[in-house]
Amino acid sequence: MCINGLKKAGYEGEILSSKWQWLPAIYLAGLLLMNILSIPFSTSEMPEDCPEDSWNCDKRVIALDVSDEELHQAMEEWSDSRSFTTTFSEGHIVDRTLFFQFPDDVIYENQCGSVELFSKSRLGRSDYGVNAERIDDIVEFLLEYNFDTICQ
Repeated sequence: MCINGLKKAGYEGEILSSKWQWLPAIYLAGLLLMNILSIPFSTSEMPEDCPEDSWNCDKRVIALDVSDEELHQAMEEWSDSRSFTTTFSEGHIVDRTLFFQFPDDVIYENQCGSVELFSKSRLGRSDYGVNAERIDDIVEFLLEYNFDTICQ
């Protein structure tokens, strides 16, 4: 704003800052809404396989003879190493993407001699390879983990 040919100090900056002050609140509200709306789409049981036309899930079986307790402990350590956005319960992990916090379900089952791993995005039609990378990371972590017990 000009008064007698002089700009009033701070006026343009105040307008700019007032436009952007709601951005963090909108971001947080969007995250909250997305996470609430994604709850009905969660996966809690191991499916037979990913659907043929699905581009947002991955399932693998690895040879690993370990006790249930130690597998749960290892998977909890993996989830703790991911970030502050991962929640763990035995057999089921919810892993979220870093910025947008999209929730993805990770399910694992011990089959005494093998471990089934499944990762699926709750929202969207494609995950751009995120679930395959996540399963790769879990497989690498489990194969390098120093297990002391075997399945009985």
